[in-house]
Amino acid sequence: MKRLCFLSPDHPHALQVVNDLKNAGIAEEHIYALAKYGTEMEDLPDAGPEADDFMPAYKRGLELGGSAGLLLGLAAMAFPPSGIVVGGGLALLMGLWGAGVGGLLTGMAGASFPSSRLKAFESAIEQGQILIMADVPKKDVAHYEAIIRRLDPDVSVEGIEPPSQLIPE
Repeated sequence: MKRLCFLSPDHPHALQVVNDLKNAGIAEEHIYALAKYGTEMEDLPDAGPEADDFMPAYKRGLELGGSAGLLLGLAAMAFPPSGIVVGGGLALLMGLWGAGVGGLLTGMAGASFPSSRLKAFESAIEQGQILIMADVPKKDVAHYEAIIRRLDPDVSVEGIEPPSQLIPE
């Protein structure tokens, strides 16, 4: 999959492009629209996980928290508290606990920040344009770019890799 990102000048244009993409075979759950706060978005698909940095922060928290927990569990095995026998299960348990707590806390913190992947579009969104993102098959990128350019031949379509899913389908 490839994520196509482009800016739409207004709501009617964005709605027409989204409808064209749906009619071309892109499922609505693979189309996202993002606009500045207060913009009417009733007919457009929600930006969903792209609106904030929850998922990237959550993944970093899982990695860092799991690593820290595993290291603490291994340290407890190497230097056990007096009178307590510590086994390998504690290291695993500490790693899982660290991953859970780290993921939760960093994910909540990341949810309060706008998506860092979309910094290039930030000023245009603040000026009132609507960012449309569509996940399309890599082999059909040219076809979908042509559909997007049908309404606005001068539109700049950028391709980025969509974030990988935490839990594959």
